[in-house]
Amino acid sequence: MPTADAILFPFMLVWTLICMLWYSLVGLIFLLIPSFLLPKKDVSNDIVLVTGGGCGFGRLFALEFTKLGSTVVIWDIDERGAQKVAKECEELGGKVYVFKVDVSKSEEVYRAADDVRKKVGDVTILVNNAGVVAGTPLLDTPDHLLHRTVDVNLKSFFWVTFKAFAPSILSNGHGHFVSVASLAGYFGGPLLAEYCASKFAVVGFEDSIFQEFELHKNKGVYSTIIHPFYMSTGMFSGVETTKGLLPILTPEDVMAKSMTAILTNQRYLFIPSSMRLNIFLKSYIPILPSDRRRFQDIVYV
Repeated sequence: MPTADAILFPFMLVWTLICMLWYSLVGLIFLLIPSFLLPKKDVSNDIVLVTGGGCGFGRLFALEFTKLGSTVVIWDIDERGAQKVAKECEELGGKVYVFKVDVSKSEEVYRAADDVRKKVGDVTILVNNAGVVAGTPLLDTPDHLLHRTVDVNLKSFFWVTFKAFAPSILSNGHGHFVSVASLAGYFGGPLLAEYCASKFAVVGFEDSIFQEFELHKNKGVYSTIIHPFYMSTGMFSGVETTKGLLPILTPEDVMAKSMTAILTNQRYLFIPSSMRLNIFLKSYIPILPSDRRRFQDIVYV
């Protein structure tokens, strides 16, 4: 006598395949729709917190949200740099607040988060942008730099996202989590072992918390994870790419695509978008270590 599970298994299998095909079709349709055709949300009443907002890519986030009328909160360990960015935002007519915070330290994060709630209000858009890299051969990298990369690039996501701001965003049923990851979260590279390890972990963390947030069934809370190639922000100085194949990206171009993705509530953003195919092919076209040099697009000088 067959068990109930044995009887239901074929139906469950067929239903699973139907769901996979349906969601794949929906995802493909949205992928093919040009971003400029998608409606953009209004963020003029939002409070946007940007970690690492005192320079580079974080600075651009602060400026772009200021232009859209958002109240901007800048967190950075470099208070002087953050104040300079704040001045730029104010010149654009924006309302901006600066807090000196070391996001690698949970105590500082929680204390600063309380200050933000008291002085500014509940953060509704959180941009996890702070990041560091050692950029040295792993065998030559001192332990304190390894700890720094993991603490800033990964552990801070636990403090900042899940502990400090997720409770209020989920409770209010309105908000957006933005994670600045990297294509280094899918592909390893020489001189980037600790950086790639931290970004691989961020990809897993962000996917996991997205599913946890789904359990709250909050339709007004969104999540975007950004995966750019190398940008000319100075963070990866000394990196050159094979001309014409994968050029170094300009921060302004990446920011334009990032803002469009956020304002249209896109889940994933890969820059360039062709890297989606590379990620898919990675599992099917292994490269032998001895042949890797022929396929390596990155040259360190």
